[in-house]
Amino acid sequence: MAMKISFYNMGIRGVLMSDKNTITMLNEEFENDKTGEKVEGITIIVDGKLKQIFDTIMLKNDSYNNYTEILRDALFDGITSLIDKSKN
Repeated sequence: MAMKISFYNMGIRGVLMSDKNTITMLNEEFENDKTGEKVEGITIIVDGKLKQIFDTIMLKNDSYNNYTEILRDALFDGITSLIDKSKN
């Protein structure tokens, strides 16, 4: 199942994402062969403005070698921010 999620006001050095920019995510369910536990798998398509932003981040920061590393940090930083906001 594919779904589009809108970004808003995520600007990085001249690259501004507006309400009309989206990210495409594919959602699948997987089952662990040993435990039978069902888990959700998510595929994120990196294109358009998101690709431009990721490319800019990689150019400006030598510690990133690929989009997966950027997404990992963005995800963990975002989760940390959401947890901090929920404490207030």
